[in-house]
Amino acid sequence: MLSKILKRGIWIFLGSWVVFVCGSALFFWQGVVLWRTLGETLFRIFLLALFLLLNAALGKKFFKWLKIESHSFLESSLFSLGLGLAIFTHLLIGLAVAGLFNQWSINLLLLGVFLVSYREIESIIQQIKVKFGNLLPSDISWLGIILLLVLVVQVFFNLAGASVLPSGWDALGEHLARAKEWIRLHSLEAIPYINYPQRGQPFNVGMLYGMSLLIKDAILAKLIHFSFGILTAIGVYALGKRYFSSKVGLFSAAIFYTIPAVAYLSTTAYVDLGLTFYAFLALYAFINWAATNKRGWLIVSAIMSGLCAGSKYAGFLPMTILVLGILFQSWFIKKEKLITVGKNLLLFVLLAGLAGSFWYVRDFIIYGRLVPLNLAFSLWHSIKNAFWRMVTLGPFNPENLPSALAFDFSFIRDKALVPWKLTMYGSALKRVHDPGGVGVLFLAFLPFLLLPRFRKNRVMRFVLYYSLIFFVVWMLFSPIKRYLIPIFPLLSIMVAYIMNQLWEAKKTIRIPLSALLILTLIFQVVYIAPKGLSKIYQCVLVLAGVTSQEDYIMKNEETYPVYQFINGNLSSEAKLLIMDIRAFYCDRPYITSIIGKDGGRYGLGKGKELLAELKKLGISHIVANQSSWDRQYGKGTYPQVLQEIRADHLRVIYDRLIKDILPSGNFHLQE
Repeated sequence: MLSKILKRGIWIFLGSWVVFVCGSALFFWQGVVLWRTLGETLFRIFLLALFLLLNAALGKKFFKWLKIESHSFLESSLFSLGLGLAIFTHLLIGLAVAGLFNQWSINLLLLGVFLVSYREIESIIQQIKVKFGNLLPSDISWLGIILLLVLVVQVFFNLAGASVLPSGWDALGEHLARAKEWIRLHSLEAIPYINYPQRGQPFNVGMLYGMSLLIKDAILAKLIHFSFGILTAIGVYALGKRYFSSKVGLFSAAIFYTIPAVAYLSTTAYVDLGLTFYAFLALYAFINWAATNKRGWLIVSAIMSGLCAGSKYAGFLPMTILVLGILFQSWFIKKEKLITVGKNLLLFVLLAGLAGSFWYVRDFIIYGRLVPLNLAFSLWHSIKNAFWRMVTLGPFNPENLPSALAFDFSFIRDKALVPWKLTMYGSALKRVHDPGGVGVLFLAFLPFLLLPRFRKNRVMRFVLYYSLIFFVVWMLFSPIKRYLIPIFPLLSIMVAYIMNQLWEAKKTIRIPLSALLILTLIFQVVYIAPKGLSKIYQCVLVLAGVTSQEDYIMKNEETYPVYQFINGNLSSEAKLLIMDIRAFYCDRPYITSIIGKDGGRYGLGKGKELLAELKKLGISHIVANQSSWDRQYGKGTYPQVLQEIRADHLRVIYDRLIKDILPSGNFHLQE
């Protein structure tokens, strides 16, 4: 007995010695940078996994209550997570409304969720242990193995990009900046002085970023957005496997997740992948409802649709399409009675409204705006303008009197070329910063749907009509690629379905088709990676601990050195007017807009008026982006109002030309 204990002890000692020597070698090679970076990265990944597990367990309680437990572990886990996020997001909102948006409250909330959902957490962990090996078919082909390897590489690239400090306009000027200000105030007070045009935007995903800032940092917020991309890919696989085959599911997931635009968004703290995840689950639940006729699925679809609307204005579009889908499915396909159709519609609209209305009610109370009506009127005016661009009635236009009806085909031509421009140039609009392409598979294979044989499947028709309505609205009114992301999972499923049909129809094309798919995905991952392989390499160096976060962000975000100077040199009583919305890294009180008495943004007016406003607000310093002014007012000049007060009232105390960043930024700090 004693000899066995001694022998085991020797093995434990030797194993520990190996770990100690290897760890010491790593420490003395890169020192604190390596250990701090690796430790921080692993800790953030642990927090992310814990956050997702807690929400999945919380949602599992509600999912069971709906009595729609799925036979698929992946499917039930995804919907449980979606429902858990809906509950958790509104709990965060409740804390913020009560003025308790602080670290202690968030920690207690997470502890409470853990205690309430302990049994579900245990059940999920046991299911993962039992079913993890069965998530993919045991007889997976060589093609499936290659696709999995491509996916692993893409996940690693995206993880590296998501594990560095954030940059970019929307992240630093909107999503993280608003969350940080509400943390400072501990409540959801009106903050129109932070990015005034977006003052009333719905903020469901942003509340999760606020939680991330409280329990860790902005990189955790990026990792949450990164996880939405992976979760959507898993959902695409689950839907494809349930209604088609494992092959279609794997093809779909690989096609979606390797889209360069998705790869780019996976490395940001934006909200588009969160919206995509919620919109996809809403449609997935709708399809399950149509297939099983279980009302629980309609309830889930409504809740997910509400989360869409509460995450971004664009979330109204998926919800509206599903309302039309309910009407069509209940009335025209199932031939149900009018009262049944009305009940389904009423249930969906009420639940979606409850899940997504908070931010719009808040907007109305604070700013007096009815955003849904404003959006409807805006859409109506856009439709009218689009119509009159195509058709001009002759009797009301003397220039067209010879013809009763004159058509402007340029508008139709421009819109018809949108898919081509999107594929070949990466953007449907010129002069719009919209990184990441869409690849070539959509344009290459979706035209096959013109053939009836590819539209026989009922689920495929649902996916097709949903995507078509979404695409037409997007193309006509806001053709920015990032706004099209919510249907990329569906387009991926359609392409995978078409490829599988071709695969099954003719054995002779299997090898060429496989080669085309593999080479295309590798091309998207490597050669048209957003911002290039050099940026991925920089992020990998940070992830590996070779480069510090500080060194990386100093070279890749032009605002960071400015706010580093401000945070280190200005007193805590300083208050700044920052004439650039990207102010997240500023740790001093600031405004990016001066708000007038009427609640609107104050026009700078004359120099003396501006001075009076600055004194009233207690502004001690102004931060100006000279490169931005150069584009607006001419090189080396100030806006006229600042020219008037510059000589007597402004003194430049910081002037930095950042040469390593394109476009170069010249920032002035003036007091």
